Amino acid sequence: MTVLIVAFMFRPFLPGAYDGLAVTLSRLAQILGWIGLLLLPIGALWLIFKSRGYYFALAAVVVCSIAAAFVSLGAFFESGFSLALGLLALTAYGLSRVVPQLKRLKDREIRTFNPVALYLLVVPSVVALVQFSLLGSAVELSRRHAMSQTAALINDIEEYHEAMGRYPTSLLAVWPDYKPGVVGVERYHYQPSADAYNLYFEQLSDRFGTREFVMYNKRDEHLMISHAADILWRRLGQLRGGGGYYAVHDASSPHWKYFWFD
Repeated sequence: MTVLIVAFMFRPFLPGAYDGLAVTLSRLAQILGWIGLLLLPIGALWLIFKSRGYYFALAAVVVCSIAAAFVSLGAFFESGFSLALGLLALTAYGLSRVVPQLKRLKDREIRTFNPVALYLLVVPSVVALVQFSLLGSAVELSRRHAMSQTAALINDIEEYHEAMGRYPTSLLAVWPDYKPGVVGVERYHYQPSADAYNLYFEQLSDRFGTREFVMYNKRDEHLMISHAADILWRRLGQLRGGGGYYAVHDASSPHWKYFWFD
């Protein structure tokens, strides 16, 4: 279980072809990493007070049910009703297997070691430790790789400008051709901007509730907007004062920035 959760969490940051399901599963695994910390005191107390195993097991089932509800809700917003329904069905099946065992545990007094108590300590601890210590580095490596993959695209755009005297008005096409090469990054987006252009992509974030967009602008005139209507309704001067993001950072390469939206 620990290996599966960690694998789901980190897969979108690995090199490879885009996989939309991997992005969804990573976000759900990150939610589990946070909620799973609630199981730590239950497991610790269960190890200490072995004769009260039924009550700690009941508390663990309640916490796991709440976690499943949050994960299903996250699946609904990330991927839609089908995945959420599947997770709820899986939760119902798990409860149907656990509840009879819970009743048997209540009917007998057990003072011996129960390995479940240890699982409640080990699994959330390892997942949280890996998540909080390594996930940020995985995001940074993924971001750098996707930025480096734009070299050919930027070169071709500049060659187009040199030949035509202007930048292309759009790169909208059925086949994007220029691929980020990161499992969690779908494609690059191009937008003309005055006498330059913006090149950007969405990067899966390790910050809960945050969407990250990474942008290149050779003149350092980056502009990322939260809502399309804002572009139509507001003047440019107002937009440069804030496009709806709550933070913006310089990336590791020149002329690149990344924006955080909640």
